[in-house]
Amino acid sequence: MARPHKERRVEQLPPVTHYKPAGVPLRDLEEVTLTIEEMEAIRLADIEQLDQGTAAASMDVSRPTFHRIVNSAHQKIAAALWGGHALRVDGGTFRIAHRRTMLRHFVCHTCGHNWTLPHGNGQRCHDLLCPACQASTVSHNDE
Repeated sequence: MARPHKERRVEQLPPVTHYKPAGVPLRDLEEVTLTIEEMEAIRLADIEQLDQGTAAASMDVSRPTFHRIVNSAHQKIAAALWGGHALRVDGGTFRIAHRRTMLRHFVCHTCGHNWTLPHGNGQRCHDLLCPACQASTVSHNDE
């Protein structure tokens, strides 16, 4: 009996999950399925152009396992392109990597209050009010 696959670390889910030849309805096409971790291996090897050791570490797998994943992905993509099949990205054994939250530091020029907010929270510096005095004289103070 085969051992269950260890979850592979994936930075983010792919933005597009279906590819198909132009002008042919999806229902009329045979589909080839690429797993999420195969798509991640393609991203790391072919887009980020990482060496296999670095890419393997990023996915939390051994170098030989990464090699098998990326080879499987390349074969599936080639078969889909050559055979005129649709390519679907779905499934697999993976976990989404947790990114460290970067903090931005702010200072109020009216009362001198300092505070932090997560970077990328959607608020712009010129829209912020000081939580201590409600003044709008706020700037970021990232060193």
